[in-house]
Amino acid sequence: MSWKRLRRRSMTPSRPALYPDQIGLFIFSVAAIGGGIYAALRVLL
Repeated sequence: MSWKRLRRRSMTPSRPALYPDQIGLFIFSVAAIGGGIYAALRVLL
């Protein structure tokens, strides 16, 4: 499979990357991941 075909199929503009009702979940996920990385770095370093 060529890279152009894979990229074109995976980056189709028909579906938005984030629906309006997913913004809260997205923010929570980013905060949780960021907090986990921060806590892990604080413990390890």
